[in-house]
Amino acid sequence: MKKIMQLVMMAVVACFFAVGAGSVGQVEATALYTPATYWNGNANYPVAFTQAGVNRYVDLSSAKVEEQTENVEDNIKTAIFTYDVIMVNEQGVETSKFSYRTMIKFVGDEVSIFSARRNNDGWAQLSDRSFDQPQYNAAQILAEHFNINK
Repeated sequence: MKKIMQLVMMAVVACFFAVGAGSVGQVEATALYTPATYWNGNANYPVAFTQAGVNRYVDLSSAKVEEQTENVEDNIKTAIFTYDVIMVNEQGVETSKFSYRTMIKFVGDEVSIFSARRNNDGWAQLSDRSFDQPQYNAAQILAEHFNINK
């Protein structure tokens, strides 16, 4: 019985691996990040990320499109944003403000987001996970705000 269970588990794992491996390298079109709330209900401050009671809001009044390009032939759109993010504690009090410079790039249905390195010495690609997620979400909010999309 134990041997049969091991074989069944191995078959299940193999199926999951086969399904997952088949999707590697394929990126499906997804909607841009949509904020769930706003600071004090003010649409000028959409939430980009929440963790441990601290909210990070994009200050849309500070946001600017620094540069925007479009290559219709290759289906590529790029925009560079500058903006502020306001951190707010559980009591709704602003604790700090950070300024960012971020690039979003649409190539067909794929979206890539980059952060300006210190001293504007190139770009570092951001992930939609871990400590990159607030800035990643903010770039998508700004793309939607300025109507820069696929």
